[in-house]
Amino acid sequence: MSNAVKVFFSYSHKDEALRDELATHLSMMKRQGVIEAWHDREISAGREWANEIDDNLDIADIILLLVSANFLASDYCYDKEMTRAMERHEMREARVIPIILKPADWNGAPFGKLQALPKNAKPVTTWQDQDEAFLNVAQGIRRVVEEMAKSNTSSSTPAKNTTPATSSPSGTSGVLTERQRRRWEQERDSVQEQYDLVSKKLGLLGKAYAIETDVSTKLKLEVQIQDTQTEQNRLDRQLEEIEQKLL
Repeated sequence: MSNAVKVFFSYSHKDEALRDELATHLSMMKRQGVIEAWHDREISAGREWANEIDDNLDIADIILLLVSANFLASDYCYDKEMTRAMERHEMREARVIPIILKPADWNGAPFGKLQALPKNAKPVTTWQDQDEAFLNVAQGIRRVVEEMAKSNTSSSTPAKNTTPATSSPSGTSGVLTERQRRRWEQERDSVQEQYDLVSKKLGLLGKAYAIETDVSTKLKLEVQIQDTQTEQNRLDRQLEEIEQKLL
């Protein structure tokens, strides 16, 4: 289990039943040793709960924000856990995934720029079949876990070329010059700006889809959302490639 992706649940206790349902749908990944899931109900007697939450939040690879009006109203969830989660997300130390449990006004929240689950950010409780909603969430989380596994594998695999650096032609040794590094850093910043704009657009489209009642308009929004998700994924891969070059 040492290589399992650590998943942290940030949620309101008023939504505990829905958290349990989500955990149930993630059980296969836990059985496979793909993830280790943690939430505050696992704190044992005599432990300092605030420290336990902070410690697990700081080592999590994926942080799930279980969004509802209860979550937004909770000072601890919003001001403590969500704020720290977004800090780690911005530093690319963890991946934050908003899970929209119930309809709520989360417009303008710091996590609003992030791609949410279920599909099209449609709240779980508004699906005709909630099991289908949770399945969609679980599949989305599995895809993120698989992306992380591939990224970790590629970054940890040693280079097969063992030729001494002194024999490599200038500029092909893999060591960036200052000029090259500056160029890649500028490229990274440019792509990051594009990624943030696309993420914001995706959040707005998701909100529009959630409140739209006209079927034809919803179909058009679905197409826009899918296209925007494709663009976001492309930019995300581009950012990862740039980060690898800067290592």
